[in-house]
Amino acid sequence: MIGPHGPDMFATNIGESLREMGHQVHMLGPAVPRPRSRIGMGAVGLAVTTLPAVESRLHHAPARAAIERQCDAVISVDHNIVPEAVAELRRNRIAVALWYPDHVANIGRQRMIASPYTAVFTKEPLLAERLRNTLGLRAFYLPQACNPRWHRPLAEPAEERTIVVVGNMYPSRLFLLRRLHEAGIPLTLYGGKLPGYLRRLMPPALRVHPPVFREAKSRVFRRAAAVLNNLHPAEMDGVNLRLFEATAAGAAVLCEDRRVVADLYEPDREVVPFTTFDELVDRASELLDNPALTREIGDAATKRAHAEHTYEQRLPQLLDELC
Repeated sequence: MIGPHGPDMFATNIGESLREMGHQVHMLGPAVPRPRSRIGMGAVGLAVTTLPAVESRLHHAPARAAIERQCDAVISVDHNIVPEAVAELRRNRIAVALWYPDHVANIGRQRMIASPYTAVFTKEPLLAERLRNTLGLRAFYLPQACNPRWHRPLAEPAEERTIVVVGNMYPSRLFLLRRLHEAGIPLTLYGGKLPGYLRRLMPPALRVHPPVFREAKSRVFRRAAAVLNNLHPAEMDGVNLRLFEATAAGAAVLCEDRRVVADLYEPDREVVPFTTFDELVDRASELLDNPALTREIGDAATKRAHAEHTYEQRLPQLLDELC
């Protein structure tokens, strides 16, 4: 596995699920180290962006580690690996998959297209379709997943009369949260520290609690009247990781509608989709005032997520394309 790992991170969940499936897994970490301090992050970022040789050397390190360990395959969740590092793995007869976990706005320099991956997987069906149809790449739609070892109901539903938001805070999300707050919807937020330029968008009465992970995250999801899963504007037809984590934890999820939502969950029984602000306020109010409905939707969501949307159910498709 190439990619950052830590509590409840995408690469970590993939790696642990592969081990549960009987595979030997080496967690090689990210292509570029991630220091904990902002100064360290800034120094590494500056070196990578201004010194191509430094970036190339860093990116080749996990590739060479995979070669030394005689890996049969490498799965990367880092789409920015230099094409030469991917090519080095392929020259050594190692199959390489990219499971791209982000929205289309973060493709950046399009290295995922320039690199000779055995196969590329993306949660965005429109992106996979275009990469196949116009570029002839082996690109596949593969939604993200849940890990029932900690994404499971761990509390009583609707214990707290609030709508929970867990995740990154960016302008479109903060603008929506401000509108909800002004409409009288009670909100509880968890995420990273807001950068200065975004603080003016946050209502003074709201604060962002520290991030939560694994079982703690599942408890937060389950206890809420609902979990708000508004999507980044660059999520075109697909959905994000939070949808699978929250449904698996037994939450009633208010999910911004996308084309694939109805393929993954039964609308209004397992997930509550919305398309407009007024619809979101109406559905949020309904769940805030009806704990029994929260329980009903959350229980149905858990059954579907654990039955059809786990990593163990996604990974065979990925591995089959590497054979």
